[in-house]
Amino acid sequence: MENNLVVQSNDLILATYTMQKTDKELMLACISQIDSRPTAAEVTPDTEFKVSADDIKSLFFGKKSKNVQNIYRDIESASKRLYDVDIVMSLPENKTLQTRLVSSIIYDPDNGEVILSFAGKILPYLTQLKANFTKYKLLEIGELSSIHSIRMYELIVMWVNQYQYSKEFSLEEFKHVMSVQNKYQQFGQLKARVIETAINDINENTDYRVSVEYQKRSRGKGYKGLKLKFHKKSLDKITGKDGTLTEDKIKSIVDNVQFMHDYNDHQSLSYQAKMDTDTFKREMINIIQREPETFKKLGKDLQSYLPKVKQGS
Repeated sequence: MENNLVVQSNDLILATYTMQKTDKELMLACISQIDSRPTAAEVTPDTEFKVSADDIKSLFFGKKSKNVQNIYRDIESASKRLYDVDIVMSLPENKTLQTRLVSSIIYDPDNGEVILSFAGKILPYLTQLKANFTKYKLLEIGELSSIHSIRMYELIVMWVNQYQYSKEFSLEEFKHVMSVQNKYQQFGQLKARVIETAINDINENTDYRVSVEYQKRSRGKGYKGLKLKFHKKSLDKITGKDGTLTEDKIKSIVDNVQFMHDYNDHQSLSYQAKMDTDTFKREMINIIQREPETFKKLGKDLQSYLPKVKQGS
């Protein structure tokens, strides 16, 4: 199960709901069992997804000492909370969907398992997806330590897939997208318990690097918003002095004639990009940020195309 893909509609990624970390892990362990491709077999409210205490232990605890019996107790409690979870999602034409996530649960303490079925209204956001979805391997969030870290990670993966590498929010917008609208009224609490915790967790335990800039109020004390910047760690060697990815450095790479020659056969380029220089540059700016690990020709790392910096005078 640890290599299974978690695939969700972006509408579900952006939906608001309140969960604990164990609840989210159980939800994702079930979602990772779904084949979300348009041609896959139909999933219905009667389709069952089995998760055992051993599954949760291997996925989210690794070598950490955690008694399987206690894990079953935890996932049984998480299942009961999931049954009460409300998902609130924005729909077109100014409509809002409110639905349960889970329609039924079977508890099997003798085998250390729970068996869940998803509610019918949520299934279109998990199955037979054709576009506007986000995917990642379950293993990628296995070491994250909080619900806020997992949520921020999902959002970052979604934004990168949409060719966005920074996001700016007012504090209220950020609280909404992180599903903490009614919590952390003090900025210091929001910063310590949500923002910094999630960023440090993601930076330490995933393939992404995240940084934050806080925006002060124009008058008086306090802060009005923040800006998140993020990139894959494999791009660290072409970041600026502040550790963030700069458009200038990426542009200098795609403008390099040798780079165009070396990577004109890149698998993610369209046919038109292989034939037209301007299209090549436009597509490559996004490919570099989204798939930096694919630039692995011997002696032709991305940083090798940056202008050489003279040392001394």
